[in-house]
Amino acid sequence: MEERYCTNCRAVIPAGTDVCSACGVYAGDVFDGRPPNRQRVAGGGWRVGPVILLIAIAAAGAGAWWWWTRVGQFPKADTGPIRVVGDRPGGVRRPAGVGMSEPEAILTLRHFFAAQPDAIKSECLAIMSRGYSSGYYSFDTVDSCARTRLGRWRVNAKTRGVSR
Repeated sequence: MEERYCTNCRAVIPAGTDVCSACGVYAGDVFDGRPPNRQRVAGGGWRVGPVILLIAIAAAGAGAWWWWTRVGQFPKADTGPIRVVGDRPGGVRRPAGVGMSEPEAILTLRHFFAAQPDAIKSECLAIMSRGYSSGYYSFDTVDSCARTRLGRWRVNAKTRGVSR
């Protein structure tokens, strides 16, 4: 007996069956005599490798295009030079008998750190004021780039000396 092929998926239909085992279509007595389609896989499905590859390439291209067009739109963070504002409310007030204001003490502390052999970048140095007490301005300092605490520092309001 001659082999029969499914008219739907071109898979070989075993002898004595009326239903294609690959796609489930009723085969009946219909046989068109054409050989199996070589574009199909033995299981009856299409070869999906090249199709998936083309879809992946298209998705990668679309993703690259999206990234390329969006990168230029993000603003660049630039803090610019460090400035101490002296005319803000409370910025120029000095306690009685003190030779410097708090912004000047912060600037003195920044200069102290910049003069060290292993100087910290100015944009990485964060200084938080703890206030004025007993002739000293107290500050907590942090290296924000390395995420490390540098400790509590004091600036003498009369001599401008920096100590721990």
